[in-house]
Amino acid sequence: MANLLGIASSGLGAIQQALTTTGHNIANVNTEGYSRQIADFSTLPSQRVGDSYAGSGVEIGAVRRGYDSFVVEELRTRGSKLGMASAFESLASGLDSLVGDSDNGLASALEGFFNAVQDVASDPGSISARQIVLSEAKILTDRFTQLNENLQGFERDANNRIDSAVGEINGLAANIAELNADITLALGGGGEPNDLLDQRDALLMQLSSKVGIISLEQTDGAVNVFVGKGQQLVVGGEARQLEVVNNPVYPNRLEVGVSQPGGTTQIISQQISGGELQGVLDFRSRVLDPAISELGRVAVAMTDLVNAQHHLGMDLNGQLGGDFFSALSPAVIASANNSTTVPVATASLTIDNTSDLEATDYLLMYDGAQWGLTRTSDGAFFSDPAGNFALDGLTVSVGGTPAAGDGFLLRPVYGAAGQFGLELTAPDQFAAAAPVVSSQALTNSGSASMSALSVSSTAGLPLAGNITLSFNPDALGVGVPGFDVVGGPGGPGGTIAFDPATESGGKTFTFAGSGGLSFTLSGIPDTGDVFTLSANAGAPGDNRNALLLGAMQSQSLVDGSTATFGEAYSGMIGGVGVATRQAQANLQAEDSLMNNAVAARERVSGVNLEQEAAELVRLQQAYQAAAQLVAIADTLFQTLLGATQR
Repeated sequence: MANLLGIASSGLGAIQQALTTTGHNIANVNTEGYSRQIADFSTLPSQRVGDSYAGSGVEIGAVRRGYDSFVVEELRTRGSKLGMASAFESLASGLDSLVGDSDNGLASALEGFFNAVQDVASDPGSISARQIVLSEAKILTDRFTQLNENLQGFERDANNRIDSAVGEINGLAANIAELNADITLALGGGGEPNDLLDQRDALLMQLSSKVGIISLEQTDGAVNVFVGKGQQLVVGGEARQLEVVNNPVYPNRLEVGVSQPGGTTQIISQQISGGELQGVLDFRSRVLDPAISELGRVAVAMTDLVNAQHHLGMDLNGQLGGDFFSALSPAVIASANNSTTVPVATASLTIDNTSDLEATDYLLMYDGAQWGLTRTSDGAFFSDPAGNFALDGLTVSVGGTPAAGDGFLLRPVYGAAGQFGLELTAPDQFAAAAPVVSSQALTNSGSASMSALSVSSTAGLPLAGNITLSFNPDALGVGVPGFDVVGGPGGPGGTIAFDPATESGGKTFTFAGSGGLSFTLSGIPDTGDVFTLSANAGAPGDNRNALLLGAMQSQSLVDGSTATFGEAYSGMIGGVGVATRQAQANLQAEDSLMNNAVAARERVSGVNLEQEAAELVRLQQAYQAAAQLVAIADTLFQTLLGATQR
């Protein structure tokens, strides 16, 4: 009778524990990360009775989680990719909205500036038209600097998000390490600490959304977590800390690092894969840096080319044109880790041809034997023992005594838009006229004419005196016709060949020492016909240089002479737009995959209220049966007891 009562009691206890587990499931139906728990019944050891064994009841062998490690790992992977896609898309969409805004973009300012220049070409003597040029130029410079500041704001935002993400990662790592210690202790005492395991899984899920991780479960139940290329983040009950450090080469740029023995820090930004951190880092390198550099390239090209053409003009005061826009200087930034032994290594960067500039930075590094130059946009590498490089419209040279590991960041265009400014201060300083004018003697009797007068440099300008060309049928002797040339002080002299019989359709000449003065002679001159080239005194009706400045709007002067200023800027907008569209499509795909992964986990680990309700009914019936068994055992015992008393 005692055995029957024990069996009934064990059943009541086991079923009660199963009911508690089911109730726990129902209570946590809305708890994020909770895994449905399952009470496994197992028989108690049987007892030998005579030649056979009789059962002794039931117990709960274990309360386990509905858990599939493959499904959970897939969920973490999807969470990591979703975190990366979400961060990238958020930043890219913000940048796309900024540069694509027609009211705040550069396109309208460029058009306004060149339209004003064209208006001066139509009325070069108008002071009001010239003043409008200065006003539109100021709008253009303000637009460049504002756009650059806004783009730099995205860099600061990226820094803030990196700093915030690293702080959250370190907090999660500390919590995981603490749970590791609790789980290891609980497992050592027997039984599965299911709720603690769920909490750790939830923290690992949060961690994976911030940074890609590799988790390895140990035999004692702890989980070791690694980031990057195997850098330890959590080992057992101990958490390592990620650090936010300044990039030693790129100023004002934060990187992710890990501490090393000896107090040094290893930067692992390039090794980060997955999570919000990779999304931010990828946005910075793939979208933001190219956009800032492209905007800077347009600014550098406009400054250099407009200034160069303006120098070749004459203002209303009879002076050669000065700088229209403030001169820009490329940035050369020494690494913070460079040797300080005198004489320290130095580097210089010169822009030779703005049309060939690439929208990129360059890293110049010394390995102890030679200098290496890396173009960051495509990773192209160049080497030279002396450190002299000429590429992409640039000249690079070094000096001093370098030590292995010394390096420089070369930025010919990055951030240049922030320095873009207006140098011209008065409307009469606008050089709308050309510096040289041509005329022909009233006594000329032939049909010859001079046209296409232009200059290409300021050397020898303004002309110190007139240059006269007189036609001589025997200028070069032996019956070879041409012009006798007589220049003012320092001007050209001698003769130039021109045969009306074969060259009347036009022949071009250049006087290199006089501003690269170029002109075309055509027609048939008579003996003694004279043409005169003289310095322009700032004729208010001369619009030749204004026409050349206005024509720059439609000329392909950027990106290897394949794009106009406006097209180069539109290319930057297009690049940001394409990256944003791809980011949005990627986010949508990752969101769908994440939903599938969540659904897969719910099928394995989620609480189904209908299933739990059915389980409650089943257990209730079992409990009632076990209770009835107790009553039956009691009745039998009372019957036997009564029989013995009679």
